[in-house]
Amino acid sequence: MAVDSATHYDEITDAWKEFMGDNFHFGYFSGPETELSEAAEAMIDKMAEWCDITADTRVLDVGCGIGTPAFRLHEKYGCFVEGISNSERGVRLAEEGARERGYDKVRFRVADGMDNGCPDRSFDLVWILEAAHLMLDKRKLFYECHRVLRDGGTLVMCDIMQRKLLSPHRGLFFFLTHLGEYYKLLKAWGPGQLPTMGAYADRLVEAGFREVTVLDVTEKVLPTPMRWRDNALRFLDEKRGAFPEKKVRDFVAGCEILDSFFRNGLFGYGMIKAVKP
Repeated sequence: MAVDSATHYDEITDAWKEFMGDNFHFGYFSGPETELSEAAEAMIDKMAEWCDITADTRVLDVGCGIGTPAFRLHEKYGCFVEGISNSERGVRLAEEGARERGYDKVRFRVADGMDNGCPDRSFDLVWILEAAHLMLDKRKLFYECHRVLRDGGTLVMCDIMQRKLLSPHRGLFFFLTHLGEYYKLLKAWGPGQLPTMGAYADRLVEAGFREVTVLDVTEKVLPTPMRWRDNALRFLDEKRGAFPEKKVRDFVAGCEILDSFFRNGLFGYGMIKAVKP
């Protein structure tokens, strides 16, 4: 089992392409009949609606996956996008995708969101699509984002977040009684830390951001884990042997537990926007 996010994503990227499609993130569902691919693209579009993106906008995509959100932003707005990820496999696939499309304004490299190596004040928009929960030092992440943004620049993010705030003793009791489920989540999704939306907002303010806006969109993303699960089970029936069956079963279990934690109100999903003064 991978103990860090870089190794985890290197190991699961090819399987996730089969189970999730080209977007490794939750979908924004307009209704129960919405297709997963359509919902995943809608999540990108919803985030983009919070931003003023033009052909002159320089975007830093932190945790770029295999590049699909970056491609969509460039296709819709003509903007420059630099995607970073600590997964070498993901960056390699993203680079291949950019070359195949002939996109010279979309580029990718291996880098850590908490130490991105970009020059000060070099971007207009920092985009973080379901990557923040994998970075344990949220303060360092947001200070880095603040540093590379130009004055007046915007940070926009969305992610799984803790929705139900438990007291320390109740939180410990819940963790201990669900230890097996947490272990299965770790195997399926890798190491992560889920603050509340309020805690994220606090860390952004500490980093120097202002005009912090938070939106809970939990109800819109709820179908996602079970759609992923169904895809994995279908893949297992049709292409058994393409990936180790145990890994596929771990993914299925992770989807089911994630869905249950959403349904009981422990986990939620939020979008956050913040501005560098």
